[in-house]
Formats: sequence, structure tokens, C-alpha cells
Amino acid sequence: MESAQSKLTEKVFKSKMGRYDIVRTALEWIEVNKYNEDYRKLGQAELISKALGDVVENIATPEKIEELRKKMKKDEKAAAMLSAETQPKK
Repeated sequence: MESAQSKLTEKVFKSKMGRYDIVRTALEWIEVNKYNEDYRKLGQAELISKALGDVVENIATPEKIEELRKKMKKDEKAAAMLSAETQPKK
């Protein structure tokens, strides 16, 4: 039986993306998902394996990362506006 690590390694080598692009995309994917419950509870090694797996499975793409970044910015702006509205006026 093949281990999960060797399956991931095989997928990385068969991927059309370069290894460095895979790693960069995985790190960006971790960045935009760091508050996601599925990612927050993982240890460092598990987190990296999951992110790499998501990249080679085409779950994490540069387009999806950009979409999540825009959503995060929009959410941050909404939170800032809400915070400003709830501040007591002097």
C-alpha cells in the first residue's frame, strides 16, 4: 500500500506546474485559509501536506486564491465600517 506522502510526491512530479510554483501556490493557499477551521486545527506538517495536495488536485488555483483575497479585503472593510459605527461618539 502506497503512503499518502508518496502519492503526494508522485502527483507533484506529474503536475504540469513547476515544483516551485506548486510550493508558492501552496503557501499562498495557506495564507488565505489560515482562519478556515479545516486548516487552523492542523499541525505544520499536516498543513503543508494538505495545501500541497489541494494545489496538485487543482482545488487551490491562483484564480481561487485571488478570489479569496478579494473576499477577505471586502470582509475587512465591512468589519472596519461596523467597528467605526459602533464606536461611541465624542
